[in-house]
Amino acid sequence: MIINLKVMKKKLQFLIIISIITLFVGSYGAENELFKKGIEYYQKQNYELAIAHLEEAKKLEPENSLVYFYLGNCYYETGDLDQAILNFTKGLNYTDEKAPFFYNLGNCYFLKGNYNFAIEMYIKAQVYNPELYGAYLNAGNAYYKSGDYQKTITQWETYLQKYPETPQYKNIEKAIAYLKEELSKPKQTEPPPQEKPKLDEKTGLDIDLLSEVLGDLEEIINETENVLESSAKPQDDLSIEELDK
Repeated sequence: MIINLKVMKKKLQFLIIISIITLFVGSYGAENELFKKGIEYYQKQNYELAIAHLEEAKKLEPENSLVYFYLGNCYYETGDLDQAILNFTKGLNYTDEKAPFFYNLGNCYFLKGNYNFAIEMYIKAQVYNPELYGAYLNAGNAYYKSGDYQKTITQWETYLQKYPETPQYKNIEKAIAYLKEELSKPKQTEPPPQEKPKLDEKTGLDIDLLSEVLGDLEEIINETENVLESSAKPQDDLSIEELDK
């Protein structure tokens, strides 16, 4: 399945988590020139050439988790989510640092509209790294998309507890407050047909009221689900100097 990411990236920017696995680059890729060249092209956003080199690097080091990780990133960038999923899944077999792989798998499934799988991946990312704040944020977004607002609230509240410095704090807090208020309302006598509001089939929430009160809720989802806010600023890529270490 290939997706036009120029549109989809406005909804979900792919997270590239490198900071917790850079320590392993020296042992894995320093002697693999194809790997290093692939990273160079990756840094230049020349993903097709990066893929070509990394696929060859994979033949030399078929158990190098970083090769699969970067291949997954590259395939994502070119819109081939199925190949991205394949490489992230394969890479899980060769690393103990599984949280970034599960998180990125979650993002892939989110873009494919498979929110249940996305949730499963985000939850696994949380288990392997409880401080991967974006996993709580995006799990909440996936729960929201799937209509489970109670679990949306739980995940978003955890995210705010773990990362109160997020620039989206007020927006997410506002969304949580609204969802809590709506979910706490007792069911009322059904109004006359001409006054009957449009309700969400899963939750019974007034859809029109939700749109009116939180017209920017979708914007909150779209803008916040691309954020990884961790205790250390994540790196988007690896420098050649780091590869040589």
